[in-house]
Amino acid sequence: MDTIAYNARERRILLRELARDTPNPKCPRCGAPCAVIRTPPREDVSYVRDRVVARCAACRRSVAVEAGELAP
Repeated sequence: MDTIAYNARERRILLRELARDTPNPKCPRCGAPCAVIRTPPREDVSYVRDRVVARCAACRRSVAVEAGELAP
């Protein structure tokens, strides 16, 4: 299995889909659906950020971004 991370183009494509709030966006590398995990900040844990992670179900690649950086 190819475990190389997304390249810059693939990352931009996936981040654009996340900004559009696309449910289960397609992986730009293999076309499988990606799970979207949102981790909002918590008052009881100061270091938890407001992040969005997309992880491909098939090739297991992922991308994480601060929610505030997502712009449509």
